[in-house]
Amino acid sequence: MCTIADWERGFTPMTDQVYGKIAEEIIEHADEVKRVTLHRDGEPLIDKKLPARVAMLKDGGIKSTAISTNVSLLNEDRAKSLLDAGLDLIILSIDSLKKDVFESIRVRLVFEEVLENALRFIELRNKVRPETKVWVRMISQDGNQGEWPEYQKYWATKLTDGTDRVYWHNINNWGGQLKGFKPIGTSFEPKLPCVALWSLLVIFCNGEVPLCNVDFNNKYPTGDVNSKTIKELWQSIIMNERRNLHANGQKGQISLCANCNVWDESPDTESALISAEYATDIELRI
Repeated sequence: MCTIADWERGFTPMTDQVYGKIAEEIIEHADEVKRVTLHRDGEPLIDKKLPARVAMLKDGGIKSTAISTNVSLLNEDRAKSLLDAGLDLIILSIDSLKKDVFESIRVRLVFEEVLENALRFIELRNKVRPETKVWVRMISQDGNQGEWPEYQKYWATKLTDGTDRVYWHNINNWGGQLKGFKPIGTSFEPKLPCVALWSLLVIFCNGEVPLCNVDFNNKYPTGDVNSKTIKELWQSIIMNERRNLHANGQKGQISLCANCNVWDESPDTESALISAEYATDIELRI
């Protein structure tokens, strides 16, 4: 489910200068921004500056900051630092509660360490910053089929009702770029305009902005925050051209969009059922 072997870009860390420019521009629109997510193409806890970068956004009035982590580096010191900085949401990506299955999916991670880190973080959160949301996520794929009922039951006893969430997300095809992809179930997404074009802007560590979160090699460049503002990029001609293609049933003209299923979540939710009905309607009208 990872595309790291296919990356053609460099691995340059984001400089303070680039991050500072991004943060300053986002803070100017704090009332309009729903969430700033500080991860992209890798494990965010490798960044030793992460707590300070979270704190910068929170001090500037950003309502919600988030990360997604494989939990392997989420020791007690990092956990406390992130909670003290004001992190609002953390997604713990744990794909199985069975050691052999987990370690076959998350290669080179140790199941016992990950589980201990996750449980310790939840305990610390309850004491230090109860308002921080914890989402525990399983990526559903061939290796962990049938585990969801027990997985959900286990985590439901650890999490806080009304604040936290345990859910599964189908493995996605990275806009058709994931080699050896095996779909789990049927996705309605190819029939729908993509929400990302109206709600999400991805910025790489060097400041470049791709089409979306599946465009890991920047095949469809949007621009660069080093030479343009985020507002200029968001309202750019190229972004609006892409939105028009999606809104008018022509998303297939963009190769990454034609059969992408990146937002394909569990079909037992009300929102997914609504999407399915809408997708059927869209298919009839196109």
